[in-house]
Amino acid sequence: MNPGVLAGLLTLAPAGADVFTGAANGPLGKRAYGGLLAAQSLAAACRTVGTDRAPTALHVQFLRGGDAGTPARCDVERVHDGRSTSSRRVLARQDDRLLVSATALFAVPAPGPEHSDRPERAADPDGLARTGPIGPAPAIPLGEVDIRIRDSGDGTEFVRQLWWRVDADLRDDPSLHACIAVYVTDIYGVDPVLAVHGHSMTDRSHHAATTDSSTWFHRRIRADEWNLLESRSPAAATGRGVMTAGMYDVDGVRVATMVHEGQAVTRDGSSS
Repeated sequence: MNPGVLAGLLTLAPAGADVFTGAANGPLGKRAYGGLLAAQSLAAACRTVGTDRAPTALHVQFLRGGDAGTPARCDVERVHDGRSTSSRRVLARQDDRLLVSATALFAVPAPGPEHSDRPERAADPDGLARTGPIGPAPAIPLGEVDIRIRDSGDGTEFVRQLWWRVDADLRDDPSLHACIAVYVTDIYGVDPVLAVHGHSMTDRSHHAATTDSSTWFHRRIRADEWNLLESRSPAAATGRGVMTAGMYDVDGVRVATMVHEGQAVTRDGSSS
């Protein structure tokens, strides 16, 4: 099996007791992709829990921008281990610069009530053009990640439907598939905040970047099958905006919920 570039980026090397190093993915001097730092933080946390428990939530604060050409070191703190739950704190650094602070929660799956909403007017992804991301994405191995986007609505009714799947061989490891979901879905993650106002992260009208994000994992994710990220922005003010999203499998069942807050500051000479 050829694991591919993406799986390699999320296979961390041990560098001490509960310390792991993640590979860099870009040239020196370019800004590191936040989705990679978030996904590597989750991957590091997963390395310190038993295989009987799966990730249920990931909360990430992006504190500083990193260098795309420098590996990140993830230090994991074992905050709690109970009979059925675990909590981990992860600090991701490059050299002595703290970039990301993350909290990952895990639980042993248990029986309970199950339900799911449905996405809005979801199209058949096989009938959509392979658009790729909305703009340049040098950190994403686009030969391995198929992305197809359809936007609809205006103003606060704007909805982005982003279908994605990985076209490389992936090992049958639920944690890896969860990490890949975190990695892929951060790409231009807060763009819906600007789209409500007729702008985009690609038009350089605003200083825009994700500042913190939360993901709740409801069901097992299959990154090598179609997944739909349906996102919208319910609020923005004081230079910040929020994107909320549901992620659904090919059958329209919600497998994860995501909320991203991002900076959205008007550049000089641009209109809001």
